Amino acid sequence: MKFLLLIHNNVEALKQFTEQQLFEMSGGPAGLAAVARELLTSGELVSVLRLNDPGEEKDVQLVAGTPVISDRPLLETKEFLAGAMVLNCASLERALEIAAIIPLVEFRRVELREINQDQDDFLAQLAFLEKSGVEGSGLEGSGLEGSGES
Repeated sequence: MKFLLLIHNNVEALKQFTEQQLFEMSGGPAGLAAVARELLTSGELVSVLRLNDPGEEKDVQLVAGTPVISDRPLLETKEFLAGAMVLNCASLERALEIAAIIPLVEFRRVELREINQDQDDFLAQLAFLEKSGVEGSGLEGSGLEGSGES
């Protein structure tokens, strides 16, 4: 089973802590590295993503067939997505255990969601559809339908 662990940040909420407190709560670089190394060794950590803070994101929408790109913030909120981890676990229970040991969970909200379809699954589905000659792009439900990709 694969899971996406979304790590949220709220700069306002973090202001209550000193840099030293944040360092201690996160275990510092050595603490983060130890957890990552353990999960990599077990094969449960597939990928880690760290995102830039909000401010340079782009909003892309198709309006009347024309891409419209905006620099405005997508949502007016103090909380934002700071990063993510892709986990490959035997069970939901194990994924929840991992979420609880991530040092950042001490002071950031962590959301766990099961991955319904990953890249390998998606490509296998496309290959099957192409091989079987089934009509359609196979993109239904992927968020890519109507994008011109096939």
